[in-house]
Amino acid sequence: MKALILKGAGQVELGERPDPVCGPFEAIVKVKAVSACNTDLQIIDNLIFPPAVGRAVGHEGVGEIVEIGSEVKHFKVGDRIVMPSLCPEFRSMEAQQGWAAFSNGGMCFDWCLERDGVAAEYARVRDVDMVCGRIPDGMDYATAVMMCDVVATAFNGVEHARIPLGGTAVVFGIGPIGVSCVAAAKARGAGKIYAIGTNAYGRDLALKFGADEVISYKDGDVVAQILEKEGGRRVAECIIAGGKGATVSQAYRLCQPGIGEITSVNAFYDDIVISPSDWNSGMETIRFTGYQATGGREMLERYMAFIEHSPSYDPSLIPSHINHGFEELEKTFRQKADSNVYKPVCLLD
Repeated sequence: MKALILKGAGQVELGERPDPVCGPFEAIVKVKAVSACNTDLQIIDNLIFPPAVGRAVGHEGVGEIVEIGSEVKHFKVGDRIVMPSLCPEFRSMEAQQGWAAFSNGGMCFDWCLERDGVAAEYARVRDVDMVCGRIPDGMDYATAVMMCDVVATAFNGVEHARIPLGGTAVVFGIGPIGVSCVAAAKARGAGKIYAIGTNAYGRDLALKFGADEVISYKDGDVVAQILEKEGGRRVAECIIAGGKGATVSQAYRLCQPGIGEITSVNAFYDDIVISPSDWNSGMETIRFTGYQATGGREMLERYMAFIEHSPSYDPSLIPSHINHGFEELEKTFRQKADSNVYKPVCLLD
């Protein structure tokens, strides 16, 4: 099969990989659309996952089932499905303990590690009944591919957050996951919502999806700006959906002690350092929790049902650049490094 293969640090090329073989609980999917995110850049350029070398890259893909295993019950050939970035092992001990997302030693992200990634002609989905979601008839592939990581990560993190009804929330980051966190926070009952970032495309989406104001670091310290607008009162919820390690210390400065909470859905690739003064020398009571999407068919199909009935959240607006065909796969992944490209998608049919 055709695939975009990782050859070494910073090197991918279109080539051939063996066709995937379907197991009893699995499905083979003809890939119809692929998207790229910052994690792909880390995998390709910095080789954060060395086993990925020699395999197809990509962890955000949707497509049509062309083969199912003998034990598959809920899907059939021809079904259009979301292949999520995180594919928990729901038959694991961690799943029995209620933490399927941390199965396989915490690495339920196994695309391009234990199997080829989704930037290929075909993809093999493990435990398809448990992991994947059926795409609604009215949703196109470019929109559906936003479910794999963007929507799943944002919605699942915010769904676990304890935002008090009418409480003020701050979302750090206005990338695709950040603006989706804004939409989820609004739906979960947040009152005033501040979003932090400078990207013009993201700014427009954040406001459209429910942010009251977008704060720019170019206008000064973002914490000081928000506290001034709030009359010095700290906020109930900080959601970290972007930024570097220093963002965590800023969130501690913003959250109200006692009821305040920090929810992180961000992937950090640098050290997190919390200033003692921002955390009252470690004695300030603020809940901090990181989330990676729980995963699973129930979650994905429920989120897609929300989108179908949402009056304000439209993930079809998130893709900024649409490419076509295998010849533009590498371009799609390279575009993620371009600050002028918000979210690239490649349609393979």
